[in-house]
Amino acid sequence: MIISFLNQKGGVGKTTLSTNVAYALSQRGYKVLLADADPQGSAISWAAVRGNKELPFTVVGMANASLRQQLPRMQEQDGYEFVIIDGAPRMTELSRAAIIVSDLIVMPMRPSGFDIWATEELKSMVDEARIYKPEIITAVCLNAVINNTKLAKEVIADMEENHWSFFETTITQRVAFGNAGTQGLSVIELDPYSEAAKEIEQLTDEIVSLKG
Repeated sequence: MIISFLNQKGGVGKTTLSTNVAYALSQRGYKVLLADADPQGSAISWAAVRGNKELPFTVVGMANASLRQQLPRMQEQDGYEFVIIDGAPRMTELSRAAIIVSDLIVMPMRPSGFDIWATEELKSMVDEARIYKPEIITAVCLNAVINNTKLAKEVIADMEENHWSFFETTITQRVAFGNAGTQGLSVIELDPYSEAAKEIEQLTDEIVSLKG
């Protein structure tokens, strides 16, 4: 299964979610490849910060549109059960390539009007890709949510009204994600019993349930 974490807006948590989900999948025994398709190389930098700590999945830089050909080939040759793409913060040919190669597109989004508008543009691009690949699955993942706020509830209600697909799991704004990221760790490594780790595990459960 090839999964892209995409949104044209920066700062929505693509790298945070892609690295944490990749780790969670690897801990379940899956062979995982994380492809950093962001020219800024955020996932590569995250992995480098780990130093001597062994990483239980493979991270490669692939910030070029040829990923459309390369990733399926690598998946088949090396037997990766999950390939995760950490996407770029702009909708470019690289993003289009990631969309068309994906089975599932996770759209991280903060509960704000600006994020909704940016995500709507991504949805339009995915709709175009569905002309050629109608089986693409998309779902919004609400990230950095401040619990029990009126805005978050309004955004969820708006998505439901407009028939958006979204994960039941919401990722709460927590210091743990920043602390783990600066050390090149997953929140599961930092504290497997934390609320942050539980949310990542729940999101991963939902993703695994979509695997054909």
